[in-house]
Amino acid sequence: MAITTNVVNLDALIRRADLIAPGEASEDITSLQVTGLEAKGFLYPALRKPDFQRETSSWTPEQVADLISTFARRDLIPAVILWRAGQNVFVIDGAHRLSALIAWVHDDYGDGEVSRRFFQGSIPDDQHKAAEKARQLVEAEVGSYKAHKIAIEYPEDARPDIAARAARIGWQDVAVQWIRNADHDKAEKSFFRINQGGTKIDPTERRILNARASATALSARAILRRGTGHNYWDRFDRSNQVRIEELGKEVYAILFEPPLTLPIRTLDIPLCGQGYGPHVLPFLFDLINLVNDVSVPDSSNKRTKADEKLQDDEDGSDTIKYLIKARAVLWRICGNHPSSLGLHPALYFYSPTGVFQPTAIFSIVALIKNWDTEDFVSFTKIRKDFEGFLLKYRGITEAVRKLGSGSRSRPRVVSLYSYIINAFKQGKSASEIHTALSSDQDYAFFLTEEAPDPPATKETPGKKFNRDTKGAAFIRDALPSAPKCSTCGGIIHRNSMHFGHTKARRAGGSGDIANAQLQHPFCDSTVEN
Repeated sequence: MAITTNVVNLDALIRRADLIAPGEASEDITSLQVTGLEAKGFLYPALRKPDFQRETSSWTPEQVADLISTFARRDLIPAVILWRAGQNVFVIDGAHRLSALIAWVHDDYGDGEVSRRFFQGSIPDDQHKAAEKARQLVEAEVGSYKAHKIAIEYPEDARPDIAARAARIGWQDVAVQWIRNADHDKAEKSFFRINQGGTKIDPTERRILNARASATALSARAILRRGTGHNYWDRFDRSNQVRIEELGKEVYAILFEPPLTLPIRTLDIPLCGQGYGPHVLPFLFDLINLVNDVSVPDSSNKRTKADEKLQDDEDGSDTIKYLIKARAVLWRICGNHPSSLGLHPALYFYSPTGVFQPTAIFSIVALIKNWDTEDFVSFTKIRKDFEGFLLKYRGITEAVRKLGSGSRSRPRVVSLYSYIINAFKQGKSASEIHTALSSDQDYAFFLTEEAPDPPATKETPGKKFNRDTKGAAFIRDALPSAPKCSTCGGIIHRNSMHFGHTKARRAGGSGDIANAQLQHPFCDSTVEN
């Protein structure tokens, strides 16, 4: 799965608002000047994005710098499309273009004053890095907006290119088109129609926008922003708003902490890869639906049902319920809650090169979400052998590689897992299971004699190792020697490291190191009790 985290988050720079307001029939301006985008400029305080619009976080630092450079060179920038509703001016098309210019004017590329307030100081490292890279590129290619303003008064002290532009930068403008004589419904339809050009809205993203008031979409957005950012749930009573924000922050931590750094040099990796980038919201949307048994067609499904709107959450209670269910299932997979199996992400959910595979965790969720306590206890009894089998054949990640990452492959992956688990429960050895799989046409695709290496590259004398090769080498050598649970023998992850008593406290067990043992939370709380 190709994941882009090197994107600049400009979502804070234009506030969101509901489109529901009467549109005004006529406008006079045909362009807007960059000075109008200053904090106290004539236009900036009125600018809004529709509350359903995608996050303004899809451009790389290079794209942001290029737009600003294009403006500074007086080259053509496509017109932005606006619609006035009451005191607000909505950006129907061109939010990224305007936001890039606003970032320049405010020196805020996702890490400045406006962004820090918007995200309540909770800005991921990847967002900081992308912001700083964008700032450095802009400085090298154009110079800061502040430097241009200073150069108007002190041109002799300015960089020559900045001094040359400074006198005219204040009256340079961006072309504007207006949607006229339209109510909010027509404005919304215009947004969707326009945004099928350029960077098109993919089927999952369109479903999220259409279902923006549903418990699924609200849950996904609460997790994505850790309960910060735009308050999509502000129509609910305050107590429900606070609960949604708390749960969003909590579920984010289960999924994405500790932060992932590449290449992988530690087994202390997050459950679900990097929590920053345009891939995260669609992933969360699908995860929430799966956990809560919401039937949503695959994005490749062309039936009308693919565009059906999920039910709106009227008071926030469904969103809270969905988040609590998601937390419970994720606790079960990895975490320090007493129910946690502590499945190690590097074995279960990452490829041999250290790439997170969403289908892998979706398949595990589908497998275990309806298990009862007896199922979990019986799994821990064969877990050591099961994980040894996965270590040799790379389990679900190899199945995903061969079957593909779409949801259509999920039933076969789940079936494969069930097959192997049940075979171990029946007392079969790893070699017997290998033989049986080899002769079964439904599962023979899975087998390989050893963990696959990263995709081969042409040998070049003196060539350095790339990031994937470094990560693969670390995982290959580190995972087999990771700490093991003294109860089940399964690999222990940092987030699920529990210290249990070899002799229980209730039986007089001491707190000395001689009586301490590493365990999964579930093994300590349930299996041995």
